[in-house]
Amino acid sequence: MAGSPSSQPSAKFSKRPPLNPRALIVFIALAICVAGIVQFNRPYPSVEVKPTSPTSTLPGHFSVTFPEQGESALGTDTFGVIASSPDQTAVPIASVTKIMTAYLVLKAHPLQPGEDGPALTMNAQDVSDYVSDSGKGYSVLPIAPGEKLTEKQLLEGLMLPSGDNIASTLGRWISGSDAAFVAKMNETVQSLGMTKTHYADASGVSPSTVSNAVDQIKIAQVAMENPVFRAVVAMPQVTLPVAGTVFNVDGMLGKHGIVGIKTGSTLEAGGCFVSATPVVVGGETHYIIGAVLGQKTVQSLQSALNANANILDQVRSEFKLYNIEQPTTGFGQIVDAWHSNSVLTAQKPIQIFGYPGMNVSSSINLLHTQLPLSSGDNIAALKIQSGQAVLNVPLQSSQPINPPGFLWRLFRN
Repeated sequence: MAGSPSSQPSAKFSKRPPLNPRALIVFIALAICVAGIVQFNRPYPSVEVKPTSPTSTLPGHFSVTFPEQGESALGTDTFGVIASSPDQTAVPIASVTKIMTAYLVLKAHPLQPGEDGPALTMNAQDVSDYVSDSGKGYSVLPIAPGEKLTEKQLLEGLMLPSGDNIASTLGRWISGSDAAFVAKMNETVQSLGMTKTHYADASGVSPSTVSNAVDQIKIAQVAMENPVFRAVVAMPQVTLPVAGTVFNVDGMLGKHGIVGIKTGSTLEAGGCFVSATPVVVGGETHYIIGAVLGQKTVQSLQSALNANANILDQVRSEFKLYNIEQPTTGFGQIVDAWHSNSVLTAQKPIQIFGYPGMNVSSSINLLHTQLPLSSGDNIAALKIQSGQAVLNVPLQSSQPINPPGFLWRLFRN
């Protein structure tokens, strides 16, 4: 009957031929070979450097006694602020302000040693400032209408006799107006991290121009990087066209090794002095910078000069070359995934300029990464740094580093 199960045609299925055992073995062997070739030719990890000790501290303890009155701080041109008295508040700084003024002049119009720079003609406003400041008893540099003074001469008139009128002249030259220059000064305060400083004028006669000793180390540090600035503040005297021979008001210049930088004294500020003294070590010259503010005695400026010189005399011998001892396990190791590690050592003694208790950081960079690396060659560099001071020392490998062997490359994870 149509549609009955018995009338349906039966399904027929074809049978697969049985697998050839020999072919199966060949297939598996080929698969293993391909996998092995792929595994063997996989890129292997690069060698790495592991420092033994990334930080260390120079032996000893830095010691300095600051004056009880006012506030003080100490630093260097490369390490920045090192120590300070506990009371660091914003106080009037008088003519110490002119460090910032000179710094901004040289930043806007850089000079090379031996250059005089452009000449400015003294105009009616410049002469008016001179007459006004002189009448108020301020520190001034005598000038005359039509007198031409070069940039270098203006810096000398600013820093040696501490000409308040010259600070105004330079400020207008740089920024076009007194207010614009003061704004530039305070912008620079922010960029240098001088958190307790505010400038109200270019000369410091305003008691609203305030700072602290720590901040004055910061501005002196960057100013002393300029060789022209260093040369000007170290001059005991200079002869200018109208003023004639003028003398540096820094009465400590040439004493106690002091080569600058700037004095300041007003009734509100008391005696102030930011100083610099060189330390020559290993053929390099470094500068210790001291700041003393707010000395209010009968002879306030002389008190600041004496206190500052005493600070420098205390610490000068503490700044010297210190040995960096090599760890028994070397300064680091070259490590790799196949465990053919090698110790990195320096062949010569290492010395750095510093002071007791100074923190030192170090890192190691490989100079060559392509294997094999030979033993005894300068294959890495040890970078030792504290503040802005950096020393690079070549390191050698104690044993060669070869590429990984056949079995490691074949059976690695």
